[in-house]
This record gives sequence, C-alpha cells and structure tokens, in this order.
Amino acid sequence: MKNSATSKNDISLIAGSGYFAYESAMFLKKINRLNKIYLINENKNIDNRFTNIVIKSNIRNIEQLINSIKKEKFKNVLIVGYVSLPPFSEIKLSFLSKLYLKKNLYSKSINDQSLILKNFLVNKKINLISQKKIFKDFLLQKNDQIHNKNHKKLISNIELNKKKIERIFNLDICQSIIMSGNRILSYEDIDGTDHMIERIGKKNKDFNDLIFVKSKKKNQIDEIDFPILGINTIKLLRKYNFKALCSFHQKTIISKKQLFLEQISKSNLSLVVL
Repeated sequence: MKNSATSKNDISLIAGSGYFAYESAMFLKKINRLNKIYLINENKNIDNRFTNIVIKSNIRNIEQLINSIKKEKFKNVLIVGYVSLPPFSEIKLSFLSKLYLKKNLYSKSINDQSLILKNFLVNKKINLISQKKIFKDFLLQKNDQIHNKNHKKLISNIELNKKKIERIFNLDICQSIIMSGNRILSYEDIDGTDHMIERIGKKNKDFNDLIFVKSKKKNQIDEIDFPILGINTIKLLRKYNFKALCSFHQKTIISKKQLFLEQISKSNLSLVVL
C-alpha cells in the first residue's frame, strides 16, 4: 500500500481495545506514519509490541490527552478500537469544555455521541483522520464477492432486496441485521454483533437461509465509528449455519482482509457485496 503523505510519523493513534486497534498500529508503523499511541482501553497486543511509544491514558482524562497531542509537531489523530464512554459527570474537563459539551449533549444515540466527540476534538484544533481514507485497501469492494454455487437463489433474493436493505441502514438505527428470506429477524443493539449472531443462531437452528448484513449507516462518521468485520464473525456465522454475509461496496472495513476472504472461500458461506 502506498503512502501519499509527505510527512513521517505524523499520526498519533488513540487506541481502544480489540485486534483492529493493534492491526492499525502495525499498519501505521509499516507506512512510517505512527508517532505515539495513546492507549485508553486495555490492549495487550499493543502493550507488548509498542512499549516505547505507548502512553496509557483514560477517556475520563480526554482533555489531558488532547493537551499532550497538541504539544506534538503534528496534530493528526486516528481513533480506532472499542471505547466505553463514561457518564459525562465523570469526564475531567475545563469549564469552557464542559460548557461546549453541555450544549452538544442533546442526543443519546451512539452515532450522535461520536459526532459530538468529533466536533469536540476539531474544536480543540485536532485533525481527525478518516478511517475510510487511511484504510482504503481494507475496505470491502464489489470485486471481493465470493458466490457459493449452491446459493444462487439466495444470492438473487439478496440482490432483489437491495433497496429494502439500503433503507434500513439509511434509518441510522444499527450497523447489522440478520435476515431469513425477505424477513428481518433481528437488528443489532448495544450488545453488539457477536451477541446478535449467537442469539439468533441458537433460536433458529433449523433455518437454512440465514443472512448476516453489516454496513455503515447513512450518517455514520468515517473518523470514529466505521464498521469493521473480522475473522471471529466468520467463525460465528459458520457455527450457526449462516449461508451468506452481505455488505455494501466500501461500507465496511475488513480486519486481516486476505485471510478473511480465504476463510470465506474455504467455507460454505457466500460473500455478497451490493
């Protein structure tokens, strides 16, 4: 992957938990853009591999973290990984920052919280890097499709339902759904993707047409909350006899992409990219 940037070591990574945060650190190092890592959730992979540039922090001390970044030569920040947002009252902020956030804390939706965080960082003169742009080669593309020859009718049905599926993600209510035929069996909730797959998989063991769909929502911001798929999702889908995994062109980041596609090729799953 080529790096179009002219500056070296110009990105500070704010990393939460999860393997993709570690994968992101490795990628930034490979393209010579990794400056420091501000670790705000436990991540043993990062801890063990990047000891010399890891600064352990906490989302409760976000203003202190921002002030540290602002002392760096470059103010570019990439946020990757799971971060549990604490109650507003537990975040240590200056009077002006509290005033700014109180004016913006009008929504309880996760997407709006991400937008509030983005606006807060931009207000502090931090340049947030788009996950979609920096990880463009990790995006699921139309030509990544893998169609199982036994799933022709099921794949045709998915394609016929494209507009219906699009409308769901345009409602901004979830990143994932599970379908059976034309029916929506479940929408992802705060418990996450894995929990939904296990819950529906256990309840519907006899279904032979389960389809898992993941995609970016219409107003989901690219800098903080871009949807990610990984190997563990494939394992769960195979465990519960799902027939297809579906997404939209460039609307999902794939962790360990080459291995991900290889695993689907070896499985009974079809990968449908709309």
